[in-house]
Amino acid sequence: MTRFALAGCVFALGFAVAPADEKSAKDLDGTYTAVALVRDGKDAPDAVVATATAKIAAGELTLKLKDKAYPAKIKLDATKTPAHIDIAPSDGPDKGRTFLGIYKIEKGELVISFAEKGDRPADFKGDAEVTLIRLKRDEPPK
Repeated sequence: MTRFALAGCVFALGFAVAPADEKSAKDLDGTYTAVALVRDGKDAPDAVVATATAKIAAGELTLKLKDKAYPAKIKLDATKTPAHIDIAPSDGPDKGRTFLGIYKIEKGELVISFAEKGDRPADFKGDAEVTLIRLKRDEPPK
């Protein structure tokens, strides 16, 4: 998980959402650039954050760090407060695990916070054993 979390994780997403969540999943479509990455309460170096990008389209997300992809499937539940996201890496050492998280769209940024171990985070602080990533949309939604 350390590599997954520190890398900023490049996900290939397969959205498994209920019909009520389809609009929120489609609202995420676009390309993003990471503006912040926090792990265990510590900010990642700017040089690392500057290499992280994401693309979400047609129910798939590709997040890249230094041109390396970290694929994962996600499940969204926007009916929860805060909205839930489950991240299941589909490759690498964390394949087969599911990381519980939360997400929100705030000030034009997609914010994802997920636990490396244990329970789903209750907030967007990026405390111990939690990774928080802020992604700014590169283009307006279509």
